[in-house]
Amino acid sequence: MAERPAPRLVEVHSSQRLTPHMQRVVLTGEALKGFPVGQEGANLKLLLPHPGDALPDLAAFPHGAGKRPVVRTYTVRHYHQASNQLTIDFALHGDEHMGPASRFAVNAKPGDKVGIAGPGPKKLENLDAEWFLFAADMSAIPAAAGIIESLPRDAMGHAFFEITSKADRQPVMAPPGITLHWLVHGDAQQPSTQLVDAISRLDWPQSAPCVFVAGEGSAVRAIRRYLIDQHDIPRKGMYASAYWKIGLSEDEHQVQKRSEQE
Repeated sequence: MAERPAPRLVEVHSSQRLTPHMQRVVLTGEALKGFPVGQEGANLKLLLPHPGDALPDLAAFPHGAGKRPVVRTYTVRHYHQASNQLTIDFALHGDEHMGPASRFAVNAKPGDKVGIAGPGPKKLENLDAEWFLFAADMSAIPAAAGIIESLPRDAMGHAFFEITSKADRQPVMAPPGITLHWLVHGDAQQPSTQLVDAISRLDWPQSAPCVFVAGEGSAVRAIRRYLIDQHDIPRKGMYASAYWKIGLSEDEHQVQKRSEQE
């Protein structure tokens, strides 16, 4: 097993509102040098200080002595090696649903310090598939978009993105053969079947796609079940992950996911 890389203490280069419900934070710093390239869409652990603390205690992560940082999982939107800048996008669901990570993103100022750990492995390995199918809500668009922009320029397929408002459409430098479908669902705290409904209306090619599905738990389950039942896509033939669940905090959701895997 490869040795886990040490957490890095990095600093904010910039923070901007990308769309009404998406905040983009760019990180940099000496400790970021050597960050692996080509890991767009891979998971990152964001290590935040506790309220009242200036810095996170990186030595306490993951199981060291001290006060373990507040840990949240995000994804690599892009890493630009020449400028040593790491881009992370944060979905925003309104003040009443703002957690520690989105609060950090909205309030981040140049020079603010934060820890990161990772990245994890790539979510899709077969980038030479005959065609691709992506389905993502606001929480998973950063991962999906990062992967899409990494695909070969002759890649074919469809990407279904569920967004909070029309204004949440964002530039995605997709290969010409990847069709982007934007579906508006105004209240993320209410269940939605838009993604699975749209996928079910596809004119399905004969070959099996390479699949990325991520977002709210019930929507991910519905899409995965449809792909297995109607198109015989094996579970191992897709990346399908619940990034969050209506009614649960991230900590509660992670506890539930671990219990379901046992």
